[in-house]
Amino acid sequence: MRQGLLYALLVMICWGTAPIFAKLGLSKLPPLTALVFRNTFIAIMFLSAIVINGSVKTLVASDMRSVIFILIEASLAGLAGQYFYYKAIKAWEASRVVPIVGAFPLVTFFIAVVVLSEKITLVKVLGALFIVAGVGLLGI
Repeated sequence: MRQGLLYALLVMICWGTAPIFAKLGLSKLPPLTALVFRNTFIAIMFLSAIVINGSVKTLVASDMRSVIFILIEASLAGLAGQYFYYKAIKAWEASRVVPIVGAFPLVTFFIAVVVLSEKITLVKVLGALFIVAGVGLLGI
């Protein structure tokens, strides 16, 4: 758990800082161009990492159904989601865009209940209400 908490805190810091640089970078770049630079850099970094740690074989030996699910996720989060995020952050204040984007657990909660048959609990419902309240408090 401690390691998971550490990673979660690192993600929070990275994702909390990144919108500032996105807003600065998008001041003179169209969102689509920015995404090309961003994703090319990411691809180079991950391909380098997989070569360096000797995991290239895992690319070929991957379960195709799992790969398809990851590609669907990439299309939603990394392609469409990131594009609309860049469009939003270019057009509006980062401090207003990020809370709305950060409410994505609401969507996940409802889809997980319907698609994955996850249970609705009082804690989850309260969490969803707190997310809505938090977005509202941040001035949307």
